[in-house]
Amino acid sequence: MKYIEAIGKYFLMIFEVFRKRTKWGIMRNLIFKEIDELIYGSMGIIVFIAFFIGGVVTIQTALNLTSPFLPKALIGFATRQSVILEFAPTFTSIIMAGKVDPTSLRVLEPCG
Repeated sequence: MKYIEAIGKYFLMIFEVFRKRTKWGIMRNLIFKEIDELIYGSMGIIVFIAFFIGGVVTIQTALNLTSPFLPKALIGFATRQSVILEFAPTFTSIIMAGKVDPTSLRVLEPCG
């Protein structure tokens, strides 16, 4: 019976959330302000980190692919694929999480 009560409270909460909306003009200004602070404000650090991550991945890939049968273009292709598919979303999300809530990065600090 508690489940039905909890579901009812949930739907009442959802109803209250959508009942009185904020004016679109105010909401639009707030959205653009958040975009400016979070996305454009983080571009410098993201580009800086991406430059060095790309360099490290390129060097590591070039050192590990020493076969004369593999073309040099494969190193660039493998670096592009690994950076775009793996590293870019991971590091961008870590940076964004740190901008939104700096206390969430306490996990990355060493203990002691």
